[in-house]
Amino acid sequence: MMTLQNLIMFSVLALFVFTISMNPPNVFAQEYDFVAGIHSEITFEFRDGTETVEFPVFSTTSDIVENVGTTFQVEGVVGKTPLLHKALDESFVHRLSRLTAGSSFEYDYRFFDATVNVKQNDVILKTLQYRHCEIIDYGITTLSDDYESYMASNTGFAVVDRIDFQCGGVHIDTDKPKTYTREKTFVDSGSLPFALAEDVRTFLTFEFDSGTEKIESVIFTLTDGYDETSDGSAGFQIITAVLPHALIDDAINTSSKVSGLPGSFNEDFNVNVDFVNSQELLRGMDFHDCIVSGYDIVTLRDVEEGYTGKRGFATAEILDVDCSGLKPEIPTHDETSTQSKFFEPAPITYNMGHGPTVSSIFDFESGIEEISFTEFYQGNLAARANPTIQLVKVLGGTPLLYDAADHTREIGVKSTGVSNLAELFDVKILLSYEDTIVRGFDYSKCRIVDYMIKTEHDADESFYKGFALTDEFYLECEGYHPFNPMYEEMEKVEKANSISSKEWQAGQRSSWSEAFRAS
Repeated sequence: MMTLQNLIMFSVLALFVFTISMNPPNVFAQEYDFVAGIHSEITFEFRDGTETVEFPVFSTTSDIVENVGTTFQVEGVVGKTPLLHKALDESFVHRLSRLTAGSSFEYDYRFFDATVNVKQNDVILKTLQYRHCEIIDYGITTLSDDYESYMASNTGFAVVDRIDFQCGGVHIDTDKPKTYTREKTFVDSGSLPFALAEDVRTFLTFEFDSGTEKIESVIFTLTDGYDETSDGSAGFQIITAVLPHALIDDAINTSSKVSGLPGSFNEDFNVNVDFVNSQELLRGMDFHDCIVSGYDIVTLRDVEEGYTGKRGFATAEILDVDCSGLKPEIPTHDETSTQSKFFEPAPITYNMGHGPTVSSIFDFESGIEEISFTEFYQGNLAARANPTIQLVKVLGGTPLLYDAADHTREIGVKSTGVSNLAELFDVKILLSYEDTIVRGFDYSKCRIVDYMIKTEHDADESFYKGFALTDEFYLECEGYHPFNPMYEEMEKVEKANSISSKEWQAGQRSSWSEAFRAS
């Protein structure tokens, strides 16, 4: 006969065995190629137990700072996750309760908490604590690369769960206690181990009241600052590997807390951005009075390639920053010199696909600058509007062109037409094969209408192969004249070695005798 004591011991043992079965130390961990070993581990806290899952893909689908909702998405191969699958099944059974506006019916697996640990190998880098979550969409899908999945040995198929969650809120916890000190701290995170074209890198120094943090970002985009319709504000976006940055993370949390509250004040900061190569500072920008305007964490991948082993997964964070203004810096340009300058271009060493190289000659008041570009786009040639040009190259080496772009920014926004303060210049574009020019264009009275700094990249592949930090110049010109050197050569006809009839008659008369001329 079972005594009360034995019954209690049996119940405790049964509960212990149930808890172990529902909370294995690692429910489903697959060996994938994660860039820098950074991946996401998610712990779901249901009413019936806790389940930890390592999803290869985790992405926030609503901006953490903007406060327009709290949603995220996960993706991974269908695995041994009984509690999560139970929540998916109940979400379908009770879908009408969830879709009915104002429904308060709570089934067992409707609401739960989720803790997302972004880890580098076994070290937790950042923790996102989601509260009061529910499943809003899900499905099983198959990722493939069309016919190559059937034919190629290095790719295939991936049958995955894709689940969308909506939560009541989220908090970023860096797992580092905040310490208050009168002395300002300085933390330099150093360089990242990724390749960049011509080794042109972006370093950002964030200056807060409590200290300074310096980081490198592999992807940088100047989102505001040089458009001629801009109001003088500035902004940028960076995408880089997820790493703990205490002061920056505090700024993210602060912006998230005050977002949508008109009576609250945010803490501003300054950011110094240096674009450098291994030898020198190429360009600088000092952003002042900035706030964090957006923050996301995303997993970059190319369809099924991360699952099949052809490629991998790159977990990155996206940080948007808005500023009151910026002060650009051109370290190689001496503004005090009044002498005319001439800058020669660096040769193009990229594969141009059997096509011509693009070179240019800019004629400014301060001098002449020859520049080689990798990309050239024409616009408005068949329209009733001024012709436009877009030119792209790797950042650096064009101080006079930078100075023209900075001068345009200083003029400020204008209502219509060309400001009388804008410096107009001429541009000659040459398309050539080595020393042979096959096409050319003369643009006159040009001005810069926009300028961007932008990193060219391709999802996760760039983390393996590299990035390219580029200058993008947008020009509008009043005059345009194309020239065709090869056709002009064809039109040149060699003159015949002959004389006119008058010249022949004059020559004949000169041989006559005096008697004959007198007669």
